[in-house]
Amino acid sequence: MKKVYLFVCLMLLSISFQGCPDKEKDGDREKIVDITIYSEKEYGVFWGCDCWVKTLAFSDSEDNQKQLLSDIMTEGFDFVYEEGYEYTFKAKKVWMADPPADVSSIKYEFIGPLKKTKKVLEDSEEEMELFVASALVKYHVGLDNPVDAMLVRETNSKKIAILEEIEGFEHESGFEYTLSARKIIQAEPYGVRYVLLEIKDKQKK
Repeated sequence: MKKVYLFVCLMLLSISFQGCPDKEKDGDREKIVDITIYSEKEYGVFWGCDCWVKTLAFSDSEDNQKQLLSDIMTEGFDFVYEEGYEYTFKAKKVWMADPPADVSSIKYEFIGPLKKTKKVLEDSEEEMELFVASALVKYHVGLDNPVDAMLVRETNSKKIAILEEIEGFEHESGFEYTLSARKIIQAEPYGVRYVLLEIKDKQKK
């Protein structure tokens, strides 16, 4: 009877280990996940200052939450990214037991294979309402010194954009605006621009 009981316990223990996708390595916890890097970049605040940047947006198959890749440590993500294309691949997600100071405790290590899919196939236009903040912000374009740019929110989606220009519109500092605008997406080469249709509201702040 004791031998039967011991055999059952060993079987249950074996099944529990097989059902656990995480692995421990030097105190770190690891899991293989599917990564999606989206076809359009997002805007976020650069770490350590109040400057905005345009950076890659991604999600993994574990939580499916869109995040900025600039906030995460990565290894092996050295492929050339083109806006308008979506990238998918497998990666090792590592919860670091002893992460470097002032960074996320999670990092991703590229495994592959890399799949590249064109998502923006044709030019498109969309009329929308934009909110433009009263104060300009600092915006890093590449590695150059930051430039002054407008903080804009697409009111239908709450999506943030940092724009150096809205065609036909001149921003006056100290005033916030509600604009009717046309968003134009060009498929090849990929590009996005906004054109003013109407100033619907202008308020001094």
